[in-house]
Amino acid sequence: MSDTTYTRDQVADAVNAGAGLVLDGLNLGERDEDVINLVVNAALAVLDTPGATGEDPKITLDDVMNQNYDGGAKEVRSWWCNWS
Repeated sequence: MSDTTYTRDQVADAVNAGAGLVLDGLNLGERDEDVINLVVNAALAVLDTPGATGEDPKITLDDVMNQNYDGGAKEVRSWWCNWS
């Protein structure tokens, strides 16, 4: 394990670049793209949450959706009801 430390911006850039690699490399539909973007937002929200750990992120998925999407969790959850 490396002792290298990273800034929040470096982590965000790396996570977004990784998501971009997957999105650019695969022919994904809108649903899968939305899921990947939600994972990116969730990872960065956990990073920004004081005291969060892998076992206890101290934030919920609804919190992430409410903080990052217009219409919040109710709107985002409705996206998955409309896909088959």
